[in-house]
Amino acid sequence: MTEKLYDKDAYATEFDAAVTAVSACDEQDGMWVTLSATLFFPEEGGQSPDRGTIDGCEVTDVQITGGEIRHRIRAERKEDWTVGRCVHGCIDREFRYRNMQMHTGEHIFSGLVYARYGYHNVGFHLSERTATMDYDGKLTEDQLRELETAANRAIVENRAVTAWYASAEELATREYRSKKAIDGAVRLVEIDGIDLCACCAPHVRATGEVGCFKLIGWENYKGGVRVSYRCGFRAMEDYGERLALLTNLSRQLSVKTEDLADAVSKLMEERKDAIYAVIEKDRRIALSEITATVGRDARPRTEDGRINGAGVLFLAQADASLLRYSIDEMKRRYAGVVCALLPVEMPEIAEGAGVWRFVIEQDGGDVTQWIAKLRERFGAKGGGPANSVQGSVRAQRRALALVLAELCEGRE
Repeated sequence: MTEKLYDKDAYATEFDAAVTAVSACDEQDGMWVTLSATLFFPEEGGQSPDRGTIDGCEVTDVQITGGEIRHRIRAERKEDWTVGRCVHGCIDREFRYRNMQMHTGEHIFSGLVYARYGYHNVGFHLSERTATMDYDGKLTEDQLRELETAANRAIVENRAVTAWYASAEELATREYRSKKAIDGAVRLVEIDGIDLCACCAPHVRATGEVGCFKLIGWENYKGGVRVSYRCGFRAMEDYGERLALLTNLSRQLSVKTEDLADAVSKLMEERKDAIYAVIEKDRRIALSEITATVGRDARPRTEDGRINGAGVLFLAQADASLLRYSIDEMKRRYAGVVCALLPVEMPEIAEGAGVWRFVIEQDGGDVTQWIAKLRERFGAKGGGPANSVQGSVRAQRRALALVLAELCEGRE
């Protein structure tokens, strides 16, 4: 069993201990080292492990198994690391303190959620860039905002935070939150008047050290809600990043920060109008190509004026939305199979093989012969129901046109 020095003093940054075990790991210059005691909090309870050094060697991971804490370190001279060696460890205090702020903030918020709505925190993840809490009940935006305000009020009130290993009598008589059943000793963390929870992680001494609590997002998750948040220094860093982004956008758009929303809305409307204009232009071009193709076709017409046969159209525009439009327009002009293709990836030389996306259809008909032929000749990919297939093919346009012409004429 490794002595957990962080349980005694969450604010300590240096310690001395003896090596009790050494084993290999998957890193070329790394190894697992177990110590008699450690300040390094392992990956546990949804929280990422501490960072730091042991005898000047970087600690890249910390894991706990059955009460034994292993440190993965990078060391040039592995042979120097032997059982009994006395070592000096240093943890990254800034990283640890930010985690302490974040984890205590989670307890404040989860305690309030449980007290007001009876929901449990059933999932928690805390790393340098991610912090989420999962609850087994749904919360509205108004409820979440009220909880956020209450959490910050508890922070301002600077309530005491205490942690201890509870006796069997205490555990039997006091109600506390716990994500799972715990075997062995139970460590309780209490926030005065707010929360009592089983937890293994280091925490700050009083809620005032959390600094602030800020929700940054939420979503429905597994019948409940997943909440993303930031506390303390990480909340300040997040705010700084968002402010820098807004400032940069306001400079690019030449508007005040408070006018950004209106400016972006205007840009979105202009973009939408521009997209519609391009779509209409491309459709006019495609329609002219269809009209020209039909005009050159001398085959007999049906009673409703359609060409009594199949039709093929090679589009010049690389816009997938044109395929559906072109197919529908061609079916108004051809009584047989219709095929439309658009360029996806064109070769640098005219005779090179390009990639074409295609749609082949015939209302009430069977076009599987067409895609079968494209697979046979060019290795085309795609599929669909008998009367409508789509896919892609890499081929020279000339060779592709010849095969499609054969299909139009009914020749194998």
